[in-house]
Amino acid sequence: MNYTIEIAIVVLAAMILGLIYYVITKEGEVSSQIRSVAKAVEDLHRELFMMDKRLKQELEIITSLQESVPREHHSLQAELGREVNEISLPILESLGQIEGSFSAYKEKTENRLRYLEERIRNLSLPTSISGLDDEKVISRYNQGIEVDTIAKELRLSKAEVEFVLKINQLR
Repeated sequence: MNYTIEIAIVVLAAMILGLIYYVITKEGEVSSQIRSVAKAVEDLHRELFMMDKRLKQELEIITSLQESVPREHHSLQAELGREVNEISLPILESLGQIEGSFSAYKEKTENRLRYLEERIRNLSLPTSISGLDDEKVISRYNQGIEVDTIAKELRLSKAEVEFVLKINQLR
């Protein structure tokens, strides 16, 4: 019996040693897996950090672009305004010269008209046209007779009747 107990103890010791070996190898595998998971987590953490850093840089770029766009827009608008002014100044000067020419021409024309009107008033006009009295034309006009009818009755042209009326300031 001693012998069977010794065998049982040896078998039990072998089993314990096998169990310890199994636990140690499993612990090594688990430890290796834990290290690989820890490494993967560390790599993910590093990648997240880099992505966060790139995202912040891109946000800074976008913010600076947004801030610079209005400034560039204002500077572009100011530059366009300057160019429009440069282009429009010669046109405005030309228009001013044309306006001055028209004003001078208008003044000359009005002076000539006044001179001609004055000369016409100073002319000695005959008291009658074609031997007829201006008074006949005036009296018929004052009676309400039309210019055409007066011209037919007195055998005058319509222009002659109108001339008599204008001279006497009736028309």
